[in-house]
Amino acid sequence: MSHKFFRIMKSSVFLFLFIFTFSTSLYAQYSGECWAADYYNVFKISANGKASQFSGFSQPLSLSINPSDGACWVADTDAVEVKKLSTNGQKILSIGMDVLASQPTSIAVDPRNGSVWVGVIDTVYKFSSDGKQLNKIGGFNEPILEVNPKNGDCWVADSSNGKVLRLSESGGKLNTIEIPNVTQPKSISVNPADGSCWVLDSFTHKLVKLSADGKILLESTTVPADTAIMSTYLSASTDGGCWAAVMIDMANDQVIKFGADGKKVLSAGGFSMPSGLAVDHKDGGCWVADSNGSRFVKLSSSGAVVANITGLSQPKVVRVAYTGK
Repeated sequence: MSHKFFRIMKSSVFLFLFIFTFSTSLYAQYSGECWAADYYNVFKISANGKASQFSGFSQPLSLSINPSDGACWVADTDAVEVKKLSTNGQKILSIGMDVLASQPTSIAVDPRNGSVWVGVIDTVYKFSSDGKQLNKIGGFNEPILEVNPKNGDCWVADSSNGKVLRLSESGGKLNTIEIPNVTQPKSISVNPADGSCWVLDSFTHKLVKLSADGKILLESTTVPADTAIMSTYLSASTDGGCWAAVMIDMANDQVIKFGADGKKVLSAGGFSMPSGLAVDHKDGGCWVADSNGSRFVKLSSSGAVVANITGLSQPKVVRVAYTGK
């Protein structure tokens, strides 16, 4: 073989090693652990269910993780503050009342550049990864946010206006979607693998799947409308389906797994007001914030309990980021 062939092979091997090293180090700070919050604390929970607790919060209602650096953004609602935490729970920066018009209730990170979208009662903000305001968009009523990591689109469940909107990364309105019989879209979740989006109406229990460009793909229901109090939260999975939490009677509430076709795959009972869900994209399981049960629970992909962290004060939210692995 010629020296030229060996030079080409050497260059190809170097390029492969560079790409492999870059791609594996990109998420070196984050390996799929769960971040969660109760009324006063934020937690980082390892794969084996060991929780580290960070105190000093006042009803943090929303979290979002940037998998590229492991940072966790917190909407610390009653404190009227957005906080960015390092991987060890230290506050890196904060955005407070001097910028925010009111209490932040929803937050979503764009993992491509670390920018963050924040929803307050009637406004959606966008900030850079270092906290500089990039945009401010009004005209909403209790917006709930999710980012498509493929292109940076921000999905907004304009919950008290009964609409779903899709914003471009610059804040322009790409779609305004009014879904028949959806009047209270209180939860929204993007499938990070293909950008499709699930929407949940809390009181009609209607479940709707939208394409990445906002077309209705299917409509289903979590449970019959007259059999439950409300459907509280959903989390999309990379297999095209989703998990949803439903309050039945506040004693034996359910977490339900749905397939890509909107049909029920399984249900797990024994919860009491489950108010937050997060699919673990690595193993297909699901974390649950069981609010009145005072615990965080991890369910396997088959619905079995594999972790149970108790003794909490009204847990509200759990989040697991997508690393693409």
